Amino acid sequence: MRQLSAGPAIPLFLAVLGSGVGLECWRANLDPDGTAMTDETSEDRLKRLAQAGDWVMKFAELQGQDGEPPRSITFVGIEFKPLAYQQLVDARLHQPVTVPLDWHNARLVETDVPGVDLDGIAKGNATLESIFSSTTVSLQRGGWLPSGLAVTRRGVTVLPDRNVVAQIKARYDGGAVVTADRDFLDMLADLEVRINPLLFAMEGNGRGVPAPSLVEAQLQEAVQLIREALPKAELVIGDDNLKGALGLIEDTRPGLERRQAFLLDIAPSLDPPTSRRMLDARWREILEAADRHGVPLATLVVLAALSAAAVPNSGSPAKKVLKFRPGYAEGDAYNALADLRSLELLIHLYALFPEERPALFTADKALALFWTGIQPHGFRMESDGLTFDLAPVEALLPGDTITRWQEAIRAE
Repeated sequence: MRQLSAGPAIPLFLAVLGSGVGLECWRANLDPDGTAMTDETSEDRLKRLAQAGDWVMKFAELQGQDGEPPRSITFVGIEFKPLAYQQLVDARLHQPVTVPLDWHNARLVETDVPGVDLDGIAKGNATLESIFSSTTVSLQRGGWLPSGLAVTRRGVTVLPDRNVVAQIKARYDGGAVVTADRDFLDMLADLEVRINPLLFAMEGNGRGVPAPSLVEAQLQEAVQLIREALPKAELVIGDDNLKGALGLIEDTRPGLERRQAFLLDIAPSLDPPTSRRMLDARWREILEAADRHGVPLATLVVLAALSAAAVPNSGSPAKKVLKFRPGYAEGDAYNALADLRSLELLIHLYALFPEERPALFTADKALALFWTGIQPHGFRMESDGLTFDLAPVEALLPGDTITRWQEAIRAE
């Protein structure tokens, strides 16, 4: 069990629970015939409501009121609404995180609060003032969540990037947390969470497109690290996954090389801080470079470059994603494109498998801000292939630049 303190806004039962609220979480454990194994007094209700892998969450007063014992409400099947761009901007991920949470589809298991209907489906919101940092965040449909809260939904498959695999190695040993600090990533302890480490292998460790033998070796390394750190995790990997990764690398190699040349072309202009006065010239340079290198304007890398130019004084997270710096080299461009490829892969998974729940775990806040800032949605397969929609926030494309970007794509 872990206890988190929640802030003063839980409209669902604020009047009866007050402002000091704790949250405990655990998994519903079902035997093969679907019977819940629990010592809770609401055992029969939990049997009826819970499915294997569901999170059970208990909100409880930290202190009772007027001399009364603390009261509580226990839910099963709770789903958290992903958070948006500004909430990520405001979050201090390396400190105990305070975030607003909305939830829905929760079924009440038990409560000692008078007047609460146990047969209702609950929704609500709270300001979560946790004791956990969230150095890793989950990127998913609709935005982001602290990593541990992303796996409260059944059927989530975690796609960790290289930094997150390193964090898992550092934080865990044999399923036990071995670090002194507390982080939402620690909620993976003792969970049968599904993890697919292909992003780790596909990026490689050499700042360039990895050879097939290196991809296989990196995949084996990731599998070993995760198995040692999280022995209960279900690794979603096999020969078909490796073949798919190698095929994806080869299929995307020509496009990656063109995008790499595009970034190397525009880096000298975009490395220094930009200004509104320079916007028209920089915008034109980016569009001309994209045309010169055969990079479609609707790609994420072009959008990132335009955002880096449009937001003055290096204020766009896209500039950090593209990793511009003095002496920008092929390895820098490759690493930036590998990060953007992870977002593109996530988009493809949502379009191809709309019922699945992949979640990209990353420790790169700039990449997370870019994902939440472009607001991808409408993932779908059409007769001419995969398509999706973007709705960049003002912080990424300020003023009329979003209209200019849309017009450039239509004119291409």
